[in-house]
Amino acid sequence: MSVATLRKFRHDLRRGLGSALVTLRSSAEPRRYGEAVRWACLHLTAYDFQSEGGRGWYLHEAARLTGLAQSIEAEVVDRFAVCPPDGWRFHYLLDILTQFALDGSERSRQALWEVYSRLMARFARTVRRDVWWSGVISLESLALALVRVDGWDAARTALSDFGDALAMGPEVPKRARWVYFPDYFDPSVRERFGAAAVDAYLADQPAPGLRVYGETAAVWRTRPGRGGDHSPEPTVAALVDLADRARRGEISPRRLLPVVRQLCWRRDPVYADQVARLGLAESDPVIKTALLWWFRRRAFPLPDDDLAPLVDSDHDELRGVVRSILGQRPAAWKRQHALDLLKDPEQVGEALNLLQASYRPEDEPVVEAAIRRLSLRHDTWHAAYHNVIDLLRPDDRPVATRLLEHIYRQSLCSGCRESAVRLMRDKRALPDEIARECLWDAQADIRQFAAQLAAAAADRAASG
Repeated sequence: MSVATLRKFRHDLRRGLGSALVTLRSSAEPRRYGEAVRWACLHLTAYDFQSEGGRGWYLHEAARLTGLAQSIEAEVVDRFAVCPPDGWRFHYLLDILTQFALDGSERSRQALWEVYSRLMARFARTVRRDVWWSGVISLESLALALVRVDGWDAARTALSDFGDALAMGPEVPKRARWVYFPDYFDPSVRERFGAAAVDAYLADQPAPGLRVYGETAAVWRTRPGRGGDHSPEPTVAALVDLADRARRGEISPRRLLPVVRQLCWRRDPVYADQVARLGLAESDPVIKTALLWWFRRRAFPLPDDDLAPLVDSDHDELRGVVRSILGQRPAAWKRQHALDLLKDPEQVGEALNLLQASYRPEDEPVVEAAIRRLSLRHDTWHAAYHNVIDLLRPDDRPVATRLLEHIYRQSLCSGCRESAVRLMRDKRALPDEIARECLWDAQADIRQFAAQLAAAAADRAASG
């Protein structure tokens, strides 16, 4: 194996590409990739865990294929045991160990239960002191992972433990008990085993903790703010008042954003027109940005004349909003300006927004060159990848270059990768090699999509 091949494997593994698992499956000496897999298991490789989820299945499979699964698992167990529960690394390691446990590993299963016991004890202490602990999010994720591994037995244990912890709160608490109730555990357990089964179990148990759990869960499901508690619909006058307060420094301009959104959600052109006019008349660039923000991805009801002079504004956020709005309607000057901006790597994302409605198929090589020049060390790449996918999505825009394949292979974001793959399929530009790789991708949605493609291809072959 050459150094370049190992570099490519690390590149693909870091991104979660199925090609890394294909390499392991076909290699005569998969152990030679073991250290790269070990590193990926111990370091957070997901670009955005909150939106993408973990890579447990993918990395467990990689570890298994190397033949070094036991030693890699042991290091993940050790790292998990000391990992703080208030970051995404905890969830990342949890996802990996869950896969090992589901595969029958008693070592991983025991590690999950040990950390669960420690975190549950900490949760009980915080409830007893009547303070909030953000780590409860990690605790409930761990509890649900154990439910996946041990089923109803784990669910019963967690129901009892959460109830016992809640029952230990002070007699006169500062906060209602439901404030401490985990947000995801109860609905997830009810969805898995059935609400009737959970309620019946709670009703049949004499333990005080389970009674407290059931009572708290019932209050939590109807807690203030969950349905029926709606704020009055905002008015344009209220928006004007908020803008005045923002100018005086009494509130943040960001307080305007939800009011603008609610006004424009009404889909009443009168409100959209009024908000747009307020935005055009505003002189403060920060407040102007907040007033115009909604129209980045929605039709702007007024002509472009007043916005055009702001296309190169010195205010970064305002300039980005203006270019997005102007990009919704075609014009020769917009196209030329966007193509010029593509020469600057820091402005590629905004240039693509400005180009949206003015794009011509002959612009694709220029766009591809701009995308290929981007460095993933600079934070503009993600917006640029997202925007170029939007640029090429309309049916009348063919894909003639390998631009989407470049995004597929380079992006750190599995969401961008999935969008690129789906768009390649739609444009009839999906290489067979990529379709096969996607069966082993880190992202479950991509694997499912690839499996559907493979099944459809098999059906076509069978039907002649």
